[in-house]
Amino acid sequence: MLADPPRRGLVIGLATVLAMAGVLAFVAVRLRDRDATSEVDRGTHTVLRTEIARTLSGRLGLPFRKGPDAVHCSGDLPPVPYAEVRCTAHFPLGLERRLTVEVTRVRDNQVTYRRHSLPR
Repeated sequence: MLADPPRRGLVIGLATVLAMAGVLAFVAVRLRDRDATSEVDRGTHTVLRTEIARTLSGRLGLPFRKGPDAVHCSGDLPPVPYAEVRCTAHFPLGLERRLTVEVTRVRDNQVTYRRHSLPR
């Protein structure tokens, strides 16, 4: 037995609202994901700037849009709490986003760091 037309419309509307809420929740979590963890390079005893740039590049893209064309960091990140390094993400059409990457936790050879946007 099929639901009568008013109920069918209500069910379709409710399903649409729930699907949109799920998509918005996914996008919000993806945009707020600011922490990353990388291993310390055995030779330099730091997190290499290329590793930081690779990680940032992957995390700065929106779920349905390509990320930056390139990310450049000013140096390697030492495994010391609160140590910082500056990075610049270069997006299409000449847009740039300046960031600071800060160490939040060091455990064995794993360094967790967080990105912060800098004012323009």
